Amino acid sequence: MAVIAAFAAIGAALPKDLSTRDRLMTFFVGFILALVFGEPMREQLGLSESWAFGMAGILAMTGRNLAVFIIRASRDPKAFAKDLMEVWRGIWGN
Repeated sequence: MAVIAAFAAIGAALPKDLSTRDRLMTFFVGFILALVFGEPMREQLGLSESWAFGMAGILAMTGRNLAVFIIRASRDPKAFAKDLMEVWRGIWGN
C-alpha cells in the first residue's frame, strides 16, 4: 500500500494548476484505482508477483491522469468539446 500511496502522491503533486481539493481528489482516485484493480489486472495479464509494484504504480498514475482530465474538462466544457473536435479532425497542434 505504501507504493500505491507514493505513486498517487507523486501524481497529485505534479500538476501546478490544481487546487488543494483537486490534488486530494486526484490522489484518492489514483490510490483507489490501483488498490482495487491492481491484483485483478496483474492476474488477467498473467504477470508474476514481482510485477505487483510496477502495476500498482502504473494504475495509480493512470487514475490520477483520468481525474485531472475530468477536472480540467469540467472547468470549461465548451472549450473541451472544441479541443476534442480539433483532435478528432487532426488539426490540433498544427
